Amino acid sequence: MQSWVPHDTATGVKGLTQLLTSLGVNAVPAVGWFFEGWSSGTTLATYWFENVAASLFLALKILLHRRLVPCRGHFKYVARAEAKRGPSGTYLSAFLPFSLIFSAAHGIFLAAIIGMLTAKGKGDLVGLDWHSLGVGCGLVLVFLTLDFLLDLPGLKNKTFFWIEQKADANMLRVAVVHLVIIFGMFAVAMTGSNQALFAVFVVLKTMCDLSTVLPQWNPEEPPKWLCKLMDKVPSAQEYKGLTFAEFWRKDKQEEIARRLANEKPWFAAK
Repeated sequence: MQSWVPHDTATGVKGLTQLLTSLGVNAVPAVGWFFEGWSSGTTLATYWFENVAASLFLALKILLHRRLVPCRGHFKYVARAEAKRGPSGTYLSAFLPFSLIFSAAHGIFLAAIIGMLTAKGKGDLVGLDWHSLGVGCGLVLVFLTLDFLLDLPGLKNKTFFWIEQKADANMLRVAVVHLVIIFGMFAVAMTGSNQALFAVFVVLKTMCDLSTVLPQWNPEEPPKWLCKLMDKVPSAQEYKGLTFAEFWRKDKQEEIARRLANEKPWFAAK
C-alpha cells in the first residue's frame, strides 16, 4: 500500500508553544465563565469573535502559503466529496465565504436573542459586559496572533494538506459554536439556567481545539475487531461486495490520490 504522512504536527518547543497558545485561547472564555462571572452572552460573544478572527488569520495563511507553495490544491481544489467528479474552484473561495457567512449569521442570531431575552428581564443571564468582552477579545487576539506568527517561519515547508487540516479544524470550531448558540440560548430562554450546559460546552470546545494540535490516530490497516464487527452490520455489507477491510483500504487509497493531486505544483498540473 502506498504510504502517506498525513499530519504536519509540530514537535519540540514549537509544538509545545502551539499547544499552549491553543490552551490560552480556550482559557480566556473558560476563566471568564467559571471564575469571573461572565454571562452566557459575554462568553458566547467571545467565542464568536474567536471564530471570526481565526477565520481571517487562516485566510491570510492560505494566501501566504499559496504564494510560497503554488500547488494545485490552491487553484483547482479537489475536495473529498468531489474527488470522483472533478476539481472545484480555489481553496480560499471554498473556505472563507462559507466560514464568514456562518459567523455573520451566528452574530446576528446572538445579538437578536440577547436583545429579546434582555427585554424579557433576563439580561443578567445573557447581557453583555462590554468591559469583560473587550478584555476577552483582546486576549484571544493576542493568542491567535502568536499562533499565526509561530506558523510563518516554516510556512514554505508545509504541505497543502496541512492547510486543509487547519481549515477543517476551523470549520469544526464554527460548527460547535453554532450548535451552542442555538441550543444554549434556547435553553436559557426556556429554563432560565445555563450553568451545566455551558460547563459542558467549555470543556467540549477546549477538547475539540486540542485535538487539532495533537497527533491523530491513522492506522494503515483497520483493527481486526472493528472489521469483524462491521462485517456483521447489514449496511456494512453493501460496499459493492467488499469486506470492511477491503473498503477501508480502497477508501484510503482514494484519499491518498486526492491529497497527492492537490499537492502537485500548479505549473505542472495545468
